[in-house]
Amino acid sequence: MTWVREDQRGSGIGAHLLTEFERTAISRGARRVFVTSFTFQAPGFYMKLGYREIFRWEGVPVAGQADIHFRKDL
Repeated sequence: MTWVREDQRGSGIGAHLLTEFERTAISRGARRVFVTSFTFQAPGFYMKLGYREIFRWEGVPVAGQADIHFRKDL
């Protein structure tokens, strides 16, 4: 699980961390990556980096929000 401090968001550190994670995954033979984000967190961040939504669980963790699952082919 990775989390970027609020005062560091938008600085590029999250994209850098995810890119390095993907590079390592590729070097170990991974062909795809799965991540999750609540609607109040960072779904737009993942979509900007090439992830696509594959599942949305409405009402989780509370009414009016959703748990979104994403996939990216490496």
